[in-house]
Order: sequence, then structure tokens, then C-alpha cells
Amino acid sequence: MSQTKIMITGATGLLGRALFSELNSRFNVIGTGFNRAEGNIIKLDLHDQDAVANSLIEHKPQVVIHAAAERNPDICSNKPEQAIALNVAASKFLAEQCEAIGAKLILISTDYVFDGQDAPYLENAAPNPLNLYGQSKQQAEQAVLAVAKTHSVIRVPVLYGDVTHLGESAVTTLAQQLSATAPSSHDNWAIRYPTHVADIAMSIRDLIQQQDKLGGIFHISGTQKMTKYQMACLMADALGYDSNLLEPLGQPNDGTPRPYNCALENKRLKAMGIHYERGFAKAIAEIIRAHINK
Repeated sequence: MSQTKIMITGATGLLGRALFSELNSRFNVIGTGFNRAEGNIIKLDLHDQDAVANSLIEHKPQVVIHAAAERNPDICSNKPEQAIALNVAASKFLAEQCEAIGAKLILISTDYVFDGQDAPYLENAAPNPLNLYGQSKQQAEQAVLAVAKTHSVIRVPVLYGDVTHLGESAVTTLAQQLSATAPSSHDNWAIRYPTHVADIAMSIRDLIQQQDKLGGIFHISGTQKMTKYQMACLMADALGYDSNLLEPLGQPNDGTPRPYNCALENKRLKAMGIHYERGFAKAIAEIIRAHINK
């Protein structure tokens, strides 16, 4: 199993870096990226179908983890053609090319394929996305799973981890909005389940080690429920700021619609004995302290 060759798209992103780091010690790993590709990361334009096909033929991976995507819901809404091209068209082509060389594709998807009105969601729950981001990922899921029964979809919630800058994650972005002296307002309506990318990477590592069970939909999610306001309060405490300066907002904003509560039930992986989760308060404190000078 240690000789399994794995290709990771989006290996320069938050989740991609965690996957590359975790899997590189167990498997033969090839990472690809685009704008930030450097060093041992291969530059690959996922919109260039010839380049994608040739790269797969050249490297002959047995498993491809497709982590590259446009994940910002507001960007997806403002640039729909760009979002569909990367999230749907590129995923479909990659799935087809993986099938052609006998590789198994693992598509990283999102809890935003659900409308948030009937949590928790099992792997077989019917999607009903509220925004274009969720719609594009649902379409990608359908396209990938239609190509081969051995292809997989892994849905994840909002992610955090060892960011290159605080704005890289929707979670750590909250720390940028905090001040020791000025008030700030944060959403206290939508329920989220922030999940560390290293926990996801370890879960995928264990899943790949049981390759015969690949195929279909899996969920990976932390179980600590909290609003952005509650996350921000924990970050303020970690930085020694007065959390009384934070104001909870009880209604969703008027921007791109977000679901209320998309709790993912990790039924399939837990049945396989796979679940990793660290305490959010301690983990987020270590991450943001590394970026903010108190």
C-alpha cells in the first residue's frame, strides 16, 4: 500500500497542503497547483484538457484527490461562468480521464449542497443547495459519480488549519475583524462545524488504505457546533481581547444566501473506525496567535 501513487489537485490550498503533508509520508504523492505552484508542486491548469490528460498519462496515479475548487460563495455568485468551469466542467473531465487510466477519483465537496433545514444530513440525503457554489458542487458530484462506481465524493464543512494568512479561511478571517479596543459584529444565526484540515487529511489517509471501500459519498466533519459569533468570542479570549466588544447578529445578511445548519453525519467513515477531531478553542488559538502580535 505504501507504493500507491496519489495525485492531489489544489495542493497549494489550505486543505491541499494538509493532504500533501499527511499523505506524503505514507504514499507516493504528486501535488499540482496553478497560481501558487512552486518547488515540488507541479503547475497544472485544470482548464487545459490536453495538459490534464497528459499529466495523468505521464504520472499514472492510482488515486486522484481533486481538492482544487472555487470555494467562495460570493465569488461564485459574482462570476458564475468561472465557478462552473472549475467546479463542474474540470471535475467531470478529470473523472473521465481517471476512469480512462484506471484511477479512482476523490472529489472534495461541501456541506453547502444542503439547504440547512433538516440537519443532520446522512450521506444519502437529498441535496438542495441555496446558492451557486452549492449548486456547482452538487453538479460536480453528480458528474463524477456518474462516470464510475469507484469514484468518491467527500463532503466537508467550513475548514481551518495552518493558514498562510488569516484571510485564507472563512474561520481565521474572523480574527482579522477583532480588535482590542474597537467593537465588531458577527453572525450569530448560522450554525457551523469548523473542521481542521489535518483531521480531514488523516481521515482520507485511512480511507485510501482501505481502497476497496472507495466509491460513493462520504462525510467528514467535526461535531462542535458554533456560530461565527461564538468562534469570534473564543478567538478574542485567546488574544486577550474583551469579548464584550463583540456584537451578535441574529439575522442572516443580505448577501449570497447561506444555509442555516448543514451538520454532516459521518456515518460511513465512523462505521469503518475513522474519525479524528481536535478541540476547536485550543487549535484556533495556536493558529491565530502565530499571525497576530499581541
